Amino acid sequence: MSTRLFIALVLVSAGFIALKGYPENGSSMQNLDDTLRINVLNRLAEKFSEQYQQDSCLKYASKAYFMCDRLLTTKAVQKNPEYEKQCKVMKAKSLTIIAQCMNYNNASQVLDTLQAALRLANEAGDKNEQAYVYACIGEYYESLSRDQPALENNLRSLAIYRETGNKKALAGQLTNVGITERNMGNYGDAMGHFMQSLKISKEISDSLSTIEALLAIGFTYAYVERWDDALKMQRQALEIYQQMKDSLGIARIYNDMGVTNLKAGKLRAALKLHQTALSIRLNSKEYYYTFASYLYIGDIYEKLNMLPDAINNYKAGLEFSKYSKFKVSTIDALMSLGSVYLRLSDYQNALGSYSSALDLSHENKNGTTEAQASMNIAKVYLAMGEPRKALGWLQKAEKAAPKSALVFLGDIYQSIGETYFRLSDYENAYLNLKKYTEVKDSLVIKENLEKITTLSNRLEFENKQALQNESHDKMLAIKQAQIEREKTTRNFSIFGMLVAFIMAVIILVRFIEKNKLNNRLNETLSNLKSTQSQLIYAEKMASLGELVAGIAHEIQNPLNFVNNFSEINKELLMEMKDELDKGNMAEVNSIANDIFDNEKKINHHGKRADAIVKGMLQHSRTNSGVKEPTDINALADEYLRLSYHGLRAKDKSFNATMNTDFDESIGKVSIVPQDIGRVILNLLNNAFYAVTEKKKLNIDGYEPVVAISTKLIAGKIEIKVSDNGNGIPLQVLDKIFQPFFTTKPTGQGTGLGLSLSYDIITKGHGGELNVKTKEGQGTEFIIVLKN
Repeated sequence: MSTRLFIALVLVSAGFIALKGYPENGSSMQNLDDTLRINVLNRLAEKFSEQYQQDSCLKYASKAYFMCDRLLTTKAVQKNPEYEKQCKVMKAKSLTIIAQCMNYNNASQVLDTLQAALRLANEAGDKNEQAYVYACIGEYYESLSRDQPALENNLRSLAIYRETGNKKALAGQLTNVGITERNMGNYGDAMGHFMQSLKISKEISDSLSTIEALLAIGFTYAYVERWDDALKMQRQALEIYQQMKDSLGIARIYNDMGVTNLKAGKLRAALKLHQTALSIRLNSKEYYYTFASYLYIGDIYEKLNMLPDAINNYKAGLEFSKYSKFKVSTIDALMSLGSVYLRLSDYQNALGSYSSALDLSHENKNGTTEAQASMNIAKVYLAMGEPRKALGWLQKAEKAAPKSALVFLGDIYQSIGETYFRLSDYENAYLNLKKYTEVKDSLVIKENLEKITTLSNRLEFENKQALQNESHDKMLAIKQAQIEREKTTRNFSIFGMLVAFIMAVIILVRFIEKNKLNNRLNETLSNLKSTQSQLIYAEKMASLGELVAGIAHEIQNPLNFVNNFSEINKELLMEMKDELDKGNMAEVNSIANDIFDNEKKINHHGKRADAIVKGMLQHSRTNSGVKEPTDINALADEYLRLSYHGLRAKDKSFNATMNTDFDESIGKVSIVPQDIGRVILNLLNNAFYAVTEKKKLNIDGYEPVVAISTKLIAGKIEIKVSDNGNGIPLQVLDKIFQPFFTTKPTGQGTGLGLSLSYDIITKGHGGELNVKTKEGQGTEFIIVLKN
């Protein structure tokens, strides 16, 4: 069928729909002609959007939008409320398509356009259009990896489609909701939505919706590394496309199967599948997908160490990069190409690729890729033996990198440190490698948290699957039993033996399956426990890291005294020698007394430095669990200063008032000092963090105050740590002692500090750890120990 004939048929069919219920005067007929044009323009724009031909999409959608604008100003439309609503719906559709054709890097512009479309859909009262716009807003947030607002908007869309009874749209939106939940790690919930979508799609015999559900289920299996199950779902989708004789759909499935094999480590199988997909796509106008196929093939060749082939595919793919809606894909392709050139020591081409990636990152205001490109340029200059040029690019990378991009920051600080070392600037090398260590510690904690979350999600998914299989098996067993009972009434002797045999086989198979499942669950639990142990160790190391800066500051003070008095004694000894030569014994005795006094001070401050070092070693050593008599007041005072100076070492501008109130009648208490010290340090660090955050709000008259006190009450020791920060929100107060719960931003807290502190006090020492808080006013933690 020719394109003109297709458009003519669209116009005719749309015309019959539009003519219903409207007056047939000349002006209205002209408006109806415009309505037909708008519908055709919007449909053409949608088609170009699906093919990632953004310029054509924007061209036709914009024409439709301005025609709607003009129509809404005409008297014929304004006098007919139903027609006016239809025009608003068409205008909302045009705006939605325009937003989908925009570059998603222009975040505010895209969201404003979608919100305008939603307002028009609400004014028109068209629920299906409202649901569609909410789904598009969800897709937009998903592209930014903002899963929570994506899920909220997708669920709004889903609720409306349930209300309208639009089953085709409902099936599609169930899949969208499931994908968002899968991105959040909720594999069990995601699978539930996918299965609902698949059921509805089959009920209404919608092949495309069925395919989307099957592929979504397949990739969920891939997320939990059940590769065979993933490929099984993808093959089912392939069979449907083959029955439809849809070559582009077939290419899509070959691509998806290639991705699954690639993740499973089957590189040769993945390569063959992607090459098959590419051969189909080269004969189509799906240029964006052609671009993607080339990139996948390039990545596989790079992994196979076939570097010239990798270069050829990256370069071929970049010819199609202008059709990519997400410019970060083009940036990634340029980075990959540059990395292969660098491996081949082709420095000029490597610089060219990385520079192009940098320019595109600037254009799209992408700080992460800008930092990555700058760092890669630095790597080229280091390989060329030009460390000074490399240092300049690394400093640009540090400036561009978002503070949340811990992986890049760690690599940048390590590279800067190593570059300074090559330039013999050892002080700056040390400072940057120290920054690298701090970032690496945070990254280890973050990665362990993510690993625990992944393992937990996978365990939950396996449990839900097991329960579903159990339920399914029980239903089958019940039906089978009913059938067997009916047969038994007819011929008990023969069929009874057969039933017994079948049931025995079923029980045996089920026993084997349950045994396998239990083994998988036990293995997952073992991995989870191992990761939790690693994270607890990381928390201890992080706690030690917090001490280092404070200890460095604290130990410097007594060392300064030792050095100063040593210099003074050196001068006094020279004076004493002069007086001895003169025979002035009275002056010699006076100088000798001064020297003795100075030696006492040197000895005092030397012991002070020794005590600090011993405290650090005690904090870091493996816990023996042995209690020993400890001066709790000295311990509390020590950790107060170490915590404060640790924070000051990180931020010289910070200041806070420290109040102490120690009960001298307490004496020594039998405790595990390194454990109680760790608890006090954690509570003080939290207090200083709280007042630091409140200080950032620039509240008039606010002065940060942290206090620690001890008191002997009825034979028990009470230690209080308080601050005048923002307090703890009441809705999370009952969660603060739970493992892995934290209100701090990602990378700044593990959620283990208070949990471990609670265990140390309650389980290790038989005491109590309580909290009092008022939002906006402050928090007080109270440790109660038996004397």
